[in-house]
Amino acid sequence: MGVPVRRRFGASFVVLVTLVSLLFGSVPASGAGGGGTDPGARTEAEAALARAQALFASAAFDGTVARRDPRSATLVLRDLVLRLNDLSATDRAAALALLARPTDGDADDQDQGYKVEEATPICTTRACVHYVTTTVDAPPADDDDDDGVPDYIETVVDTTDEVWDREITQFGFRRPKSDVTSENNGGNGLIDIYVAQIGNDGLYGYCTTDDPNASDPDYPTWDFSAYCVVDNDFDIGEFPPPSANGVEALQVTVAHEFFHAVQYAYDAAEDRWFMESSASWMEDEVFDDVDDNLQYLSASPLSQPQVPLDNNIRFNVYGNWVFHRYLSESTGSADVIREAWERADSTGQTDPFSIRAIDGALADLGSSFEEAFIGFTMVNGAPEHFYEEGERYRTPPFTRRVAITRKDGGAEGGTSLDHLSARYFAFEPATGVSGGARLLVEVDGPPRSSAPGASVVVTYEDGTVEFVPVALNKKGVGEVRVDFGRQAVTEVVLVLANASIRSRCLVDPSWKFSCLGDPKDDNERFDYAVTLIQ
Repeated sequence: MGVPVRRRFGASFVVLVTLVSLLFGSVPASGAGGGGTDPGARTEAEAALARAQALFASAAFDGTVARRDPRSATLVLRDLVLRLNDLSATDRAAALALLARPTDGDADDQDQGYKVEEATPICTTRACVHYVTTTVDAPPADDDDDDGVPDYIETVVDTTDEVWDREITQFGFRRPKSDVTSENNGGNGLIDIYVAQIGNDGLYGYCTTDDPNASDPDYPTWDFSAYCVVDNDFDIGEFPPPSANGVEALQVTVAHEFFHAVQYAYDAAEDRWFMESSASWMEDEVFDDVDDNLQYLSASPLSQPQVPLDNNIRFNVYGNWVFHRYLSESTGSADVIREAWERADSTGQTDPFSIRAIDGALADLGSSFEEAFIGFTMVNGAPEHFYEEGERYRTPPFTRRVAITRKDGGAEGGTSLDHLSARYFAFEPATGVSGGARLLVEVDGPPRSSAPGASVVVTYEDGTVEFVPVALNKKGVGEVRVDFGRQAVTEVVLVLANASIRSRCLVDPSWKFSCLGDPKDDNERFDYAVTLIQ
């Protein structure tokens, strides 16, 4: 079995199918969370359960899946929620135990429940924070104002309020759904945040759902309530540098995980890359001084431009936050991200997947996903000259670096690119290149229907940079002339990009790319030639 797909296509037509059962029957258990098992050995639902069990060091699991990266907890549990109805009665009981709240106590047979009765929750008009005062789940007992509430709990309350002010009040995102219909709703319909010892499992925090609609096959959409769990102290011993710890770790964790709860109010079944990248982007939007998400840039289009942006399985789903930073900075606000999530809303008339939702948001601004992706790959050639904090970003690796001399007169080459990926080629003026030289850059890519892109980044001796798009005709052919004087220019970088978003959706049970799709324009050939003119 696979990911249940129940989506509204138009106002009057509701599709309720189990995608992989319909198309493929039993399939290899690779799944959106990655880390599969032997092909045919278990269903996707069984693999989702094993991956979720592997999140917790104290959980008993069979070892046939790798222990999951703790930062993936929310989406690993999300994948389990989407497959609840495909599990046997025994496995479903185990899954529900994993999804149980800490206050469910012994109902959580994975040893994640509170062992004692909780203290009186601290509730505002927005959220409730739950905790205990004894056992390993208790936060530090410090209480500087002697009000009977640990300082740490007050910090969680204040942090949640700050996150709400930024994400809901200022940015205008939808508030998390009420959980009043959940069997254990924390006492009211407000979002609940539980403080517990989860750092020993390497977990910063996670959000999941016990919304009864999530397991109701007749509920037509994917908007659910959520509750969250955060660590009880973010001790440096459990979260050593360079990862954030202490209050800073709490801040970015709440910003990230609370935004997952916001996403659940739109569409909990959205593409993993869209959910994780926008949540990682939100960390820095709320707490600009923390910058913990910089650690993800080692797995991002800045470091691995050859990896398709919408790959749902690789760790790049976190590093792709820089694409959202490009969108917000190039358009001048975070509105485009909010508009994309509003378009992705599963309760809407069309419910497009991530890329189409972003494309629609950009269309309202007179742009498109393809155009934005090509611009994104171009400015990434010199990030310090575009992004507000770009001096802290890394420059993409070069597929090839060539010194151009008067004798050789130029160079040529080529590459193949999958959809939503790019490559970078550097050319340096060398022996015999005059001060007034120019460089002719010619590109021969796939036809326009495949959304090819090309641009040139010229870096001058004085430290300035020029970004130059290369116009390609219907056949994917184009050229541009740029400065290349040896005393004036340090390098010219050619950026080749495959900006295609064309895909056959709802055909791939592994959910490797957006919309469970099979991209139509992978392995497209690009050739280039550069010629010295002087």
